[in-house]
Amino acid sequence: MNPSLKPFVWLYFLLLVLEGALRKWILPGLAEPLLIVRDPVVLMIYALAFSSGVFPLRPAVLTLVAFAAVSLGFALIVGTPPVVAFYGLRINYLHVPLIFVMAQTLTYADVLRIGRVALWLTLGITALMLLQYSAGPNSPLNKGVGSSEGGQLGGALGKVRPPGPFSFITGPMAWFPLATAFVMYGWINRGVYSRRLLVAATAAIVIAVPISISRGLLFSVLIVVVLGLLSVARDVRRLGAICLPLVLVLVLLQFAANQELTAAFSSRWQDSTVAGGGIGQTIVNRFFGDFVTAFDVLSDAPAFGHGIGLGSNVGARFTTGEITFLLAEGEWPKILLELGPMLGLAFILYRCWLALHVVWSAWLGLLRTGDGLSCMLAGACALPVLNGQWAPPTILGFAVFGAGLALAAAPDPDVEEDFNEAYEDLDDNTPVQEESSVR
Repeated sequence: MNPSLKPFVWLYFLLLVLEGALRKWILPGLAEPLLIVRDPVVLMIYALAFSSGVFPLRPAVLTLVAFAAVSLGFALIVGTPPVVAFYGLRINYLHVPLIFVMAQTLTYADVLRIGRVALWLTLGITALMLLQYSAGPNSPLNKGVGSSEGGQLGGALGKVRPPGPFSFITGPMAWFPLATAFVMYGWINRGVYSRRLLVAATAAIVIAVPISISRGLLFSVLIVVVLGLLSVARDVRRLGAICLPLVLVLVLLQFAANQELTAAFSSRWQDSTVAGGGIGQTIVNRFFGDFVTAFDVLSDAPAFGHGIGLGSNVGARFTTGEITFLLAEGEWPKILLELGPMLGLAFILYRCWLALHVVWSAWLGLLRTGDGLSCMLAGACALPVLNGQWAPPTILGFAVFGAGLALAAAPDPDVEEDFNEAYEDLDDNTPVQEESSVR
């Protein structure tokens, strides 16, 4: 374990949160180069890991190297511009090994410290989203990347979908499930985080869900909540820990409704369910539509594909001068059309395995120790890993970082941690009150 890696992991995390602010407000003229602002950090982490002998040269990583080599060969065969091909390689393969580096580098205490920072950041992110929700679409707060006016997606009732500090609403959609995992864990395990911080973070999440006007954010948060409840269901003595947050959530929902913070979300929900044929059909289409439609393009995919990277907005901008979806909007159809049916299916299977590996590792940890943090973190990142659109750097970043945290938090049966050491400095003057309830 190389301690010099950890500051760069923290830097990756902070850039993931601040990348949108840099591209929208601080350095809008560098919006396009900032798409890869985290790439040098990843390369530095890999270099340090190699130099210290901790880089995970395991089959999962070596398989990515093979994928990259074959993808580049296919791109050369079909004549994909080199810039587009190399950009596609960094989308599909460059960041994924970071998952395994984080798993080997971060301790359980490191994950909890990241969680504490995430809870504090959640307060600021929600406050900014509230301001964006109240402001008009052309407000400076709602600028798009490159400082473009009206650059955010519309929601309902004239409201935009507030992105907070991120480039687009996809940022909050990935952030709040992650924050929910740490909030749930903090409520279940008293003494990990301060009670006041947990109350404030819970309120922030409850408010952020309706003002996001995003059904995907709601569903993703609910997945984490369900996993959190499952983690305490094994020990009925711990069920009392969720009573206070449950009451708090109900009160906050009533407050949000009275303040009309839920009006746009309700309108969006009603319109989508009517158009989609009902709630059940809407949920099915939302989560499973991409899996089904992916195989509709198999017959249209050339043997060697159209070229890796061509399906990204950057690839379209480079080849046509316009930002659009040249091949497909969904992730799995894009993979198949870029890489061809054989290589594309192989990479889709790899992502299925990766998502299953993270979830299974977390689940085994829950069964062994009763500790649910890894399980909730896995719930927050499983869908982005499985079929999230990796071309947008925010979704890719949260898929990788969330999976890395989940594996780092998965209990190791061969290591008995000292809980007092794991929790030291997490909350000043806050003792660990229930060591038996945590890993």
